Amino acid sequence: MSYGSLPDVMNTAANSLETMFLIQRARNNVKGWYFYSFSSEPFTVSAVATYIPLLLEQFARINGVSVDDHSVKCSTSHDKCVLGLFNNSVYIDTSSFALYTFSLSVLFQTLLVITVSGLVDVWKTVRFKRKILLFFGFIGSLSLVLLSQLRVDQYYLLPILCVVANSSYGVVNVVGNSLLPVFVSDLIKIDPVETATDPDALTSALSGCGASIGYCSALLVQIISVLLVRKSESHDNVQWAVLFVGLWWVTWQSPMAWLLQDVDPILADETLNHERDANSGFRWHYMKYGWSSLFKALKHASLLRDVVIFLISWFIISDSVTTINSTAILFSKTELKMSTLSLIVISILTMLNAIVGAYLIPRHVSSKFNWSAQSTLKYIICWASVIPLYGMLGFIFNNIGLKHPFEMYIMAVWYGISLGGLSAVSRSVFSLIIPKGNESTFFSLFSITDKGSSIVGPVLVGFLTDRTHNIRYSFYLLFALLMFSLPIINMLDVARGKHEAEELSRIERLIEDDSNDIS
Repeated sequence: MSYGSLPDVMNTAANSLETMFLIQRARNNVKGWYFYSFSSEPFTVSAVATYIPLLLEQFARINGVSVDDHSVKCSTSHDKCVLGLFNNSVYIDTSSFALYTFSLSVLFQTLLVITVSGLVDVWKTVRFKRKILLFFGFIGSLSLVLLSQLRVDQYYLLPILCVVANSSYGVVNVVGNSLLPVFVSDLIKIDPVETATDPDALTSALSGCGASIGYCSALLVQIISVLLVRKSESHDNVQWAVLFVGLWWVTWQSPMAWLLQDVDPILADETLNHERDANSGFRWHYMKYGWSSLFKALKHASLLRDVVIFLISWFIISDSVTTINSTAILFSKTELKMSTLSLIVISILTMLNAIVGAYLIPRHVSSKFNWSAQSTLKYIICWASVIPLYGMLGFIFNNIGLKHPFEMYIMAVWYGISLGGLSAVSRSVFSLIIPKGNESTFFSLFSITDKGSSIVGPVLVGFLTDRTHNIRYSFYLLFALLMFSLPIINMLDVARGKHEAEELSRIERLIEDDSNDIS
């Protein structure tokens, strides 16, 4: 029996060790990506959805005055209070203080995400993206820690820290999501176990696993937060919960520092050259790339009628559904006098039912009734519109229409199902009408539309609350917006959209082939 020469054996062993190293690196990258989801998801589920709106309203109320007599300090005996800003030249409702802050934070988040995405698109390596994740994760968590230490008279600093934290999370979310296709491609190329796996199936599996890990992390943080705020309802207890979310974020993102590694040596060398260029003064040139990519995406989208129709409708739908959450939290606190502990339970119910809705509606409900993706989206909008419609009944009836705290628990289940269903089905519809090969460009536009829409709704609700000092009137606005989106969605023709997308892809390929022939 021949065992081959010694050099051949050594080469085989070396190749085997290198393969094992590459497989381990690919798997570590996936683990690191899971830590991104595990560390940051509690911020949006716990801090943004519950604690920050409550803190903003509480700080505003503590420093506020009676809406009827500005010389009387706001107290528990005054249901309607306003906060004086800019040396009392402007008075806003205490609920509006939270809503305006949220809109401002989304505005800055959108601008920052577009700008930073240019750097990420130019410097494509995992090493650079890891630095971005860790840096903005640290800034976001530090903002929460500082926020938790504020005194009640520092209400001007509170919205600033909220804006910084939410903007930082936006960058972390976009950069973290951009790593998934890179890791999927590397895993399939390196790991023999995954070689025969369909890339789309593996992407869906890893994405679903990461989402589940993030939801489990958020659920765990919410349960622990119950223990932190259960002793009393003072703002100090809510600040303890915010502190915990900040420490959770910075602690659990740490493993990414050694788990996330580069997958392409050539790209690593290019990034090193880019970094040298940036140190020579070209950094701003690269930051413009994100805006040029956005304009390119808008140019592509304008050529596709149904993409434009969908994005307009999605802007309205996303804005309405997101605003329902912040409005419901403030309504429960100010009108129904619900405790912070109760609102945390409502948040947990919403999250659990969002998971149920995201799984059941596209996989079982729509298939059982033979609904198209477009029809399913319309039915979910009708389902979600029941929430503001039910709140409007409170103007007519004394005992129903969100008059009692227990009704909010029912609405939390209802809202969670619609939220999960919308998230799953909207992406499915959009994916059907965009050109193949341009998914990243169009989904970046989808993401900006999704997040950017949240600027408008809270401002409108805040303006309405300032004029009426009754946040219940916002249900009229939210119901009208959801109803307005239905005829726009009805204008959508998925079959036509698919055909237009295929035609655009064909034309771009012909132009590219002609350019190659000329060169």
